Amino acid sequence: MQPFVFAASVVVVAALLRASADPWLGRSVPYLFFYPAIIVAATFGGFAAGVFAAVLSGLVSTLVYLEPIGGLAVAQTGDLVALAIFLVNGVVISRLSGIASAATLNQHRLAAIVQSSDDAIVGKDLNGIIQSWNPGAERIFLYTAAEAIGRSIAIIIPADRVHEEEHVLSRVRSGLRVEPLETVRRRKDGVEIDVLVTVSPIRNAAGVVVGASKIARDISERLRSERMLEELNERERTARLEAVKARDRLAYLAGVGEKLTETLDYTQTLDRAVHLAIPRLGDYCNVLIQDEHGRMRHVAWAHVDPEQEPVLRDLALSLMESPPPGEFAFSATVMKRGSTMLMSREALADAASAISRANPEQAELLSKLGPYSYIAVPLFVRGKPVGVMSLGTTINRSRREYGESDVVMIEDFGRRVSLAVENARLFRQAEELNRLKDEFLATVSHELRTPLAAVLGWARMLANGQLDSDRSKLAIEAIERNARAQARIVDDILDVARGIAGNVKLEMLPVDLAAVAHGGVEAIAPTAAGKKIVLDVRAANAVMVMGDQGRLRQVVWNLLSNAVKFTPGGGRVTLTVRAADDQAELQVTDTGMGIPESFLPFVFDKFRQADASFTRQHGGLGLGLAIARHLIELHGGSIEARSAGEGAGATFVVRLPLATQGARTSELEPAASAAGGVAHEVPKHDH
Repeated sequence: MQPFVFAASVVVVAALLRASADPWLGRSVPYLFFYPAIIVAATFGGFAAGVFAAVLSGLVSTLVYLEPIGGLAVAQTGDLVALAIFLVNGVVISRLSGIASAATLNQHRLAAIVQSSDDAIVGKDLNGIIQSWNPGAERIFLYTAAEAIGRSIAIIIPADRVHEEEHVLSRVRSGLRVEPLETVRRRKDGVEIDVLVTVSPIRNAAGVVVGASKIARDISERLRSERMLEELNERERTARLEAVKARDRLAYLAGVGEKLTETLDYTQTLDRAVHLAIPRLGDYCNVLIQDEHGRMRHVAWAHVDPEQEPVLRDLALSLMESPPPGEFAFSATVMKRGSTMLMSREALADAASAISRANPEQAELLSKLGPYSYIAVPLFVRGKPVGVMSLGTTINRSRREYGESDVVMIEDFGRRVSLAVENARLFRQAEELNRLKDEFLATVSHELRTPLAAVLGWARMLANGQLDSDRSKLAIEAIERNARAQARIVDDILDVARGIAGNVKLEMLPVDLAAVAHGGVEAIAPTAAGKKIVLDVRAANAVMVMGDQGRLRQVVWNLLSNAVKFTPGGGRVTLTVRAADDQAELQVTDTGMGIPESFLPFVFDKFRQADASFTRQHGGLGLGLAIARHLIELHGGSIEARSAGEGAGATFVVRLPLATQGARTSELEPAASAAGGVAHEVPKHDH
């Protein structure tokens, strides 16, 4: 309704203006002031308001200026034609004015959109010269409109993206639209940002392309969010995968631990371990354990292909018998470092090549095995490396490289194997100690019963008066001799007990070790003479040490009596005392039965004897050498046993600090290194 009221108002104003001009115009050109009224009404009120203004203007003109005046009828034909033409022109003017108004409105609306848009809207000609630059472009690219207009669009295009602009202009010149394109543009400060670009051609009234309209949206935040979301999704997938792997790994290792604890047999434990390792952890597995002599032994092995196990065994034995150069001695390196060794395919190939050049036999075995990747972990017992477990993949089987996750898995597996090995060793040691206890008790009973039976027998005969004076004298000597033997057994047991309790105290004084040696030889000489054993003493010069003379005499006696006991008649026992390298050295060598290689590491152990049977040729509790080692260690020295094997004799070497070196600590309480604790003085005894 308002447009029509507005149109009527405009017509009234036009009528008043026309009336005011009557003195000059008369009734001629009646429509002169009504044409502007129609234009105004149509422009601001629309087409309908323009037509309404035209009709209303025609009525006013008819009533006021056409004959007959005051009536709606038109008398003259010319006036009627003029009125018709006016009305037609009014309709046409209304139509054109409405179109022009709408176009202007749209133009203003579009300009407002461009100015308020957050996107960069840029107009450019076909040469890429910027013609318009909205505030959105200023915010995104940091160039003001004054700085950008008239310059090439290349100011916001990175050097490596210039080809994109050439492609865009080519499509625009062809009248084609460039679909949304994700690309990179450069801001005024040189920072490159991610944008989404759309380009459309601009045409003139004739439809000819004269430029391009470019809309660029900053999508940096969106892409950053998408990348973050993708990273989060990837992390979630990775975490789920790791969780599955961890669950699987824990289940596998739990099964391994359960399997390994099913037996305490040492050999079965290791054999079970290598077979549990494949094929999950590798194509083959080896276990090398250090024996009592410190030598590595190949104790367990397995391969996914049983036919390859002899090759694996032969290669391991060959590498132990003929070790490769130091850098390629993998097991020795792992034992020395106590840490995991991981070999990649390339490193393993280099090592295999070097080993092959040095040993053709090993080259052939390596070729048959076809190693691809290798890992070795140490096996620990009570924190000390005692062996190596190695695993590997092969070219003909899994053909895979070990990674960090494999290292974690295999190290965990190795810890479980180490625990199983320690348990098996402890069980074996417990069985061994139990056996030694039984043997010791049986031996003590036997050793005590033998002299006691002789004492009781002779005493009974004396009590019954069955012996004459000469035989009575022999009986008394026999009783005394057997009593002394029994006392020595008791003293040995007491010495061991004192050592364990730490109740041994030494009276440290300057002592001539050569004189002690001569005293020991004199004491053992009758026994040696009875077996026709030659005693060769090489102790011409005094060798002074700081020590307890009685305890050192006990050590010499134990060594000499041991040598005479195990040396057959006609043999030789040599005792040498000398000073060497700031140390005093006492050496007892015999030509006796020797020490088996397997028993040599245990020769100083308490209650240990190479032959512990009741039918053994030589008596004793197996304590003499254990006591000797304990006393020498209390003196700050060392003792070692050497033997080339059975029938090759034995040598015992004692080393003590010379008096010039030991005097510095003579006033200090001797450290009971083998026993510990505070020492108390006890009566000493001679054997």
